[in-house]
Amino acid sequence: MMLHKLLTALLLAAPAALPAAESAWKLTLDENFDGHQLNPQIWNVETGPRRDALNSPLAVDVTGGKLLITTFTDATGVTHCGFVTSRHKFFLTQGKTVARCRFAVQPGTQVAFWAQSPTYGKSADPAQAATDGVEIDIMETTGLMKGGYQYALHWGSYKPETHKTSSLKFPAPVGGQWHDYGVEWDDTGYRFTFDGKVVATDVKCPGSKVPEYLLFTSESDIKSWNGERPKVGYGSKQTSVNKFEIDWVKVWERVAPAK
Repeated sequence: MMLHKLLTALLLAAPAALPAAESAWKLTLDENFDGHQLNPQIWNVETGPRRDALNSPLAVDVTGGKLLITTFTDATGVTHCGFVTSRHKFFLTQGKTVARCRFAVQPGTQVAFWAQSPTYGKSADPAQAATDGVEIDIMETTGLMKGGYQYALHWGSYKPETHKTSSLKFPAPVGGQWHDYGVEWDDTGYRFTFDGKVVATDVKCPGSKVPEYLLFTSESDIKSWNGERPKVGYGSKQTSVNKFEIDWVKVWERVAPAK
């Protein structure tokens, strides 16, 4: 009994083992879309034809503390889409990003919150994706998903013979409400989050080690995997219900623990 008490006292007195040091997070972007225009030091509104629609600044507004992308069809039959990116201006590398979004998407349109590498497909070798970069579709949806969404990863190249992809659909109709969509990645893979909880882990795709820029976009085709665009289009900007709203987006980078 005395020996047992002595051993217990020694164990209680012994210092606890220190936990392994973990990387800290540094907030590098805290964008709330205040004001009436995008911050030109961070964002571009890209323009020009894309597929059979037009990337147009007319589809992009900053209003009420939100980024609003309205996909609409003008009186001449041209469909206007919004393509907002941080290309050439802001990047993250093996970090995490979260955006609070809401969407209502009609057939023929897709909207997405995603990240892309300027050097995607450089080698056209899927095995080199970590150093070439990866297309990371954090939240992607179409009119056919009826308020559901998916994540998707693309690597290698966009040519069929060297294109690799991995994805998972979340069919619950969540688009009409505000939710937080995010991803965190490192060498071990990608962890996708919904309202702060990990809902999927993907280890099929190599963890991109290169800088990735952010995108909030709408795209439209007359007929594609997104479904078929209405023959009369989506209506004017004032009447279109084809909308993608972003309340805020945040980005964190890893900070190595002190040695």
